[in-house]
Amino acid sequence: MAAPMPNSERILLVEDDKDAMAAVFFALTQAGYSVLTADDGAQAVDLLSHGIHPKLIVLDLVLPKVDGREVVKHLQGDKDLRSIPIIVTTAVPDSQPRIQGVDVILTKPVDPSRLVLEIARLLGGAMAQPIQR
Repeated sequence: MAAPMPNSERILLVEDDKDAMAAVFFALTQAGYSVLTADDGAQAVDLLSHGIHPKLIVLDLVLPKVDGREVVKHLQGDKDLRSIPIIVTTAVPDSQPRIQGVDVILTKPVDPSRLVLEIARLLGGAMAQPIQR
């Protein structure tokens, strides 16, 4: 049986906590995704404003410089970016009301398997490679 082909979908990971970023980056690359990172909201907005159009964004809600809510507002205000699926991660469970434009909210620490499943679901069932532990 042939190994599954890697998923070439580019994901933008926006996370200011280096340990959380490393864990999510590892899980996504193990699943075959191409991952671009930003460690604050201002850097994410800059990338998005300069032609980076990922297939999906994994976005921490609490970020320095520009917070996750402002990043979502930026995306919603741009007709070319508003259709990008967004998964928000937050350390404060159930304290955040539903955010318009956000597809999924996951509580930290994020379960890598659940994150990969949500990404595959949002990208139309694209098959990701299983996470190898």
